[in-house]
Formats: sequence, C-alpha cells, structure tokens
Amino acid sequence: MTQTRPNIAIFDIDGTLTDSVRAHQIAFEAALRDFNFPALRTDWGSYRHHSDSAILAEAWTEAGREGAADLARLEESYARHYRAAVTDEPFEEIPGTRAFLEHLRAHGWVLAFATGSLRSGALHKLAVAGVDGNAEILVTASELETREQIVGRAVDLACEIAGAAVPGRVISIGDGVWDLKTARNLGYEFLGIGFTGKGAKLKEMGASVHHDFNEVMSHGPEEFRPRAEPHPVPAETG
Repeated sequence: MTQTRPNIAIFDIDGTLTDSVRAHQIAFEAALRDFNFPALRTDWGSYRHHSDSAILAEAWTEAGREGAADLARLEESYARHYRAAVTDEPFEEIPGTRAFLEHLRAHGWVLAFATGSLRSGALHKLAVAGVDGNAEILVTASELETREQIVGRAVDLACEIAGAAVPGRVISIGDGVWDLKTARNLGYEFLGIGFTGKGAKLKEMGASVHHDFNEVMSHGPEEFRPRAEPHPVPAETG
C-alpha cells in the first residue's frame, strides 16, 4: 500500500446534495405503514439510530414482531412509494452541487456518499445531482444500520480505492444534526449545508454552516474556493 493518505469528503444526500427530504419522508412513512404496525412513531428523531433500516428494526421490535425485521419488504414497498413521491414532489440538486464535486475531484479529494436512506432512492437522488451512484463509493441503510457504521464503511472503502491503510483528512458534509453527531463521534471534520431551520440548529451546536455549495465556494474554507485563473498580461508594443 502507498504511504499517501487520501483526503476524503463524505457526503450525506437528502438535504445536502438534493432537496429530497420531503419526497423521501413521504415514501418512507408510506412504506412503514404497509407493515400495519399498531403504534408507529413518525418522529424519526426519536429513534435510537437515524437510518431507514434501523427505524424499521426498532418499529418491528416495538410492534412485537418475531424474528429479524423484513428489510427486503421495506425495500420493495419503499421503491414503489418513492416513484409516486418523486412524481408528486419533484426535487432538484442543492445549488452548486455539481460544480463543488468537480472542484473537489480536480483537487485530489476522494469522494464518498453515505446515507441513512435506502439504496434504490439514493441512486436516483445522486442521479439528480449528476452522480452515477453505481460508479461511486456509496454506502446506505440497505447495507448497515447505524450512521457511524455507514460513514465509517464509506471511509474504509475510500481508503481501499486510494490504496491507503488510513485516511488523511476526512470531512463529513451534511445538513442534519445526526450528520454532525456522527462526524463528531468518529472524530471527523464537519461542514454543514442548511437552510433556515436546520442550518440554525447546526450553528447552535458549533458547526460551520453554509446555505448551499455556491456559498461554500465563495465564502467557505479557502481550500474549497476555486481560484480564478490569472489574466495574461498583454505584451507591450512599440
């Protein structure tokens, strides 16, 4: 393995790269209701772990269901409801997303995507942001349950692809309190992307927060600001 330690940028997806939180939550709640849990809690922040598979597992246990939670059934139901949700609630990428990703790649950062949502939806959301999730490092709630497991696995995969035993700098980029808590639990840097409510909460918790990626590239950390190409000095004549 090479001794070069890669700088890794880990991205959340919903609310970070795409304005897809509402569509996702509509589809996810509908998928959970297909299980006919007697007292489903829809305050997602009240669950122990903030990922689709972890919420299913906790709701399954609370409902007294036997055996392991039926993740395959959730996947099928979610995919169906998600197709309907994105028709009713279409969304776009967060402004500046594509340019920011291109800037990081051009400056040698290894990119990885880590989300608490299910893989099928994550692939579509990334496509909206111009990213082919099948060709990228992508870890989702379809594979692991806790946010720490998901983000940690993404970092491990990034190191493997870079041929390094350990990472250099790791910065986690997200829009939610869970993203910030996960980054702190793992000892990673954090950069917040947030609108009024979520952004204010992240700032209260001491995070650096920007409205979108255009703002990151204009007023964010120096290494994330594209440098203007110097204009050539015209040759003197005469």
